[in-house]
Amino acid sequence: MSNTGRPLRWLVWVTLLSTVVGLTGCLSAMPSGKVTPAPNASDGKSDPTKDESAATIGGITITRSELADRLISSYGANVLRDMMLHEAVQREAGKFGFTVTDKEMERELKTMSEGYESQDEFFAEMKKQLGMDRTAVREDASYRLLLEKLATRNVHISDAEIARYYKEHVSEYGPHRPFELALIVTATKHEANGVLAQLEQGADFGTLAGQYSIDASTAQTGGYLGWVDEKDTFQDPKLLQSAAQLKEGEASGPILTNAGYAVLELKGTKSTPRQELSAVQEDIRRQLAMEQAIPIHQMEQQLLEKYGAKVLDPRLSGADRP
Repeated sequence: MSNTGRPLRWLVWVTLLSTVVGLTGCLSAMPSGKVTPAPNASDGKSDPTKDESAATIGGITITRSELADRLISSYGANVLRDMMLHEAVQREAGKFGFTVTDKEMERELKTMSEGYESQDEFFAEMKKQLGMDRTAVREDASYRLLLEKLATRNVHISDAEIARYYKEHVSEYGPHRPFELALIVTATKHEANGVLAQLEQGADFGTLAGQYSIDASTAQTGGYLGWVDEKDTFQDPKLLQSAAQLKEGEASGPILTNAGYAVLELKGTKSTPRQELSAVQEDIRRQLAMEQAIPIHQMEQQLLEKYGAKVLDPRLSGADRP
């Protein structure tokens, strides 16, 4: 799948902008990306003389406006640039009648959530990590899809090119066999054998992981590693080879890895059949088109210039340039 190079960046900047909005109390972020004055709750006007404290330390007060100024200084140019780009892309897409269909959106969300157990888990992680709900994630995906359509509008990819690419890369489309894994990593082989002995006596794998595993990323979650494809190049091949020999619920080890001696448990497995050409044809078309298209950063800059992006606040100098 192609990538515009700014996945979820808009979401991050809008989160920061919302923080500034909340601190200053004088701006209101609109869904379109525009910002308008927010009236005071009592009289419809903001009070510029009011500067509430945000924090204190060592007898020193940090005000909300000081914090807002720091945020604007650090992130404001990026926020403003993305807001202007958002507006420019909407205008240009409207000019050509480009829209994002429900089918395109669902395909994009499916791709974005690959590696998660479900789309619900993906959305939950986006909420946890970025504080963004489903609507915000979909808005970012829509922006990227429209920008991609603009960048590739003059690129034609034939069915023959797609078929040739599929034939040359058929192994990428399956079949796949992902494993759901948990592991306990110990410093010595003796310790790993001790863990295996306790498992044979009925001890709980997750409990033992918390007690013995030196793998910081999984020890506090019962050793849970998650779903890993059998061809995952980021995983130790010895772990994957061992997983392939196990039945669900079985454990094996010790397995010597770069991190130590591992005891591996296969929690589950499933088989994903090969995707036929018809199922991935549009994804391949997008990928090949993006390879021939104008670079995304160049497309963004052209749109800013076309629609006369101009920064008026000197603190945000450079927001209209790369």
